[in-house]
Amino acid sequence: MQITFVGKEWKFKKALKDELFRYVKGDSINYLNSFDINFSPKEDTLIVTNQKTYPLVARILARLTNQELVVKNDFLVPEKAKFSKNSFLIDLNGFNVNVILFENEVPEIFLITPEYERINVFKYDRQSAMMFLEPILNAHKLDYCVIENEGGWVEIVTEPLENRIKKEILQAIPFIVFGNVFEHIVKNLPPKKITFAESCTGGLIASHLTKVSGSSNCFDGSVVSYANRIKEEWLGVSHTTLEKYGAVSEQTVKEMLLGAIEISKADYAIAVSGIAGPTGGTPTKPVGTVYIGVADRKSLSVELHHFKGDRNYVQYQAMMNGIRMFINFANLYERL
Repeated sequence: MQITFVGKEWKFKKALKDELFRYVKGDSINYLNSFDINFSPKEDTLIVTNQKTYPLVARILARLTNQELVVKNDFLVPEKAKFSKNSFLIDLNGFNVNVILFENEVPEIFLITPEYERINVFKYDRQSAMMFLEPILNAHKLDYCVIENEGGWVEIVTEPLENRIKKEILQAIPFIVFGNVFEHIVKNLPPKKITFAESCTGGLIASHLTKVSGSSNCFDGSVVSYANRIKEEWLGVSHTTLEKYGAVSEQTVKEMLLGAIEISKADYAIAVSGIAGPTGGTPTKPVGTVYIGVADRKSLSVELHHFKGDRNYVQYQAMMNGIRMFINFANLYERL
């Protein structure tokens, strides 16, 4: 299957591409600055567009298939297309063409793609993880690839795994989460609860968790404390701390954690404060400086990170590192 990105800015949106590649694999990847009437697929093709490029792609494909464009559920699609929110499928020259409008999350993809399993390995670097897992994967003749994960853990995408193979993996490395980490949290955290105190991520962590059905069993709510006044009035961060150390500091994140647990009565908290950019950086705290903390009712831990990339990518990395810290902090791994 061919994956075609339309729009030159895709090359710079690594976080979005990585999110897509967790759902679908392509035999080849193509980048187009624009899209023209001469498009002719040679195989089933997934076309990835954004708000700027989608209207042009939809018009051209409608013309190539002799269809009218119609509005269905506020989505402009060729009249005979199979569609859902931000995704449609048509037949062109005997090949399936699936167009998706991809901004911050992956919409439904109609093209049939191979099922896969995701192995998330914590507390091991790539070399150490593969030293233990490669013999198991090769022994069972499994096709796999290793992804550089933005959260700081090793992510291996492979074919679906039988339970006996999963047990072998867990016996080799105990710090494993299979599948989607947010789904894992929702499934394994209850009856305990988690809350978030988010500044530069603006509610991104809460948004990802609540996309999972059943998240209300472990999540009651959180605080987006973007302004210093909200950090003070809602979370109880002291004015002195903010004046002396600044909003982007270890001291502030510690107080955000304590305040979040106090007001939510949750068992765990994740707090994030940083400079996502593109403005706001200083010589001592450049853009990409982010403090991330996790806590329970007895202890806490804070990390300092210096992320690279645009605003969305900095926020995404902050979220994923917060999840890594929490899973390690709470020992929330798979159990044999």
